[in-house]
Amino acid sequence: MTEPFVTMVVRLPAAALVGGAPVLVITTEAVVIVMPAHGEAALPDRGVQREHVLLRLAEDEVREEIRTVIEADGTLTRLAPEMVGDADIHAACRAVALSADLGEEHGAARFRAALAAIRAAERRLGSSA
Repeated sequence: MTEPFVTMVVRLPAAALVGGAPVLVITTEAVVIVMPAHGEAALPDRGVQREHVLLRLAEDEVREEIRTVIEADGTLTRLAPEMVGDADIHAACRAVALSADLGEEHGAARFRAALAAIRAAERRLGSSA
């Protein structure tokens, strides 16, 4: 039995849940029907933690990159791009995702977002420090 591996987390925009209508979410991993409870706020409360995805490694983009790399460097491999299979790409993407250390990039993004939020608040309040 293989271990479960999360490849994508889906966060629906609040507008998709307005009116309590069911929303069908289809991914490569699952098909889920989201049924919002009637009477609940569609927008999250101020205290609710929200997250923003900064990086997504899509297998179809990797396939395009394989073609580009092979066509750009004829000495890299004798394989044609079509010879690299879906299973090869999937395994490589999992390995890269598991071994990536994006700590420095995360800290830099957090810092830039903090500065941008401060500047936005200054503009909104009509003051500059």
